[in-house]
Amino acid sequence: MLTFKKTAAVLLATGALVALGAAPSNAAPAPHPITCGWDQGQGTPWSASGTTVTGFVRVKCSDSLDDANTRAQLQIFRDGDWYAHGAGVTSYSTATVIQVNDSATKRTSTWYYRTVGTHFGQHGNVWTLPTYYSPSRALTGVS
Repeated sequence: MLTFKKTAAVLLATGALVALGAAPSNAAPAPHPITCGWDQGQGTPWSASGTTVTGFVRVKCSDSLDDANTRAQLQIFRDGDWYAHGAGVTSYSTATVIQVNDSATKRTSTWYYRTVGTHFGQHGNVWTLPTYYSPSRALTGVS
């Protein structure tokens, strides 16, 4: 049977171990580091018809994530600047390779299109990749 003095000594020793950084034996293991990056040079918009343009972004990770948010948005070059074209698509996939496709109606005449991507992921901590811009391509739409 523990006396008050022995109980106090045990509690004091346990507190000292925790204060010194000793982890309890039932602590969850720390997440292992995961790296992610854009699949560079990919996602150039294309068209299989005279009315629709399609593009994509792709993120490659060294392992599956706990949470992720990856977005692809087509853009069109008008009046000297890039503008969102269509609604864009967001994926919450946590796979090691995340590809997000976006499609929109082509404008009549010839226009330049590109795909822009954003991504943030979480595995222990949250990180954000820099915004990705695909190569652009001129496509002609018919009315």
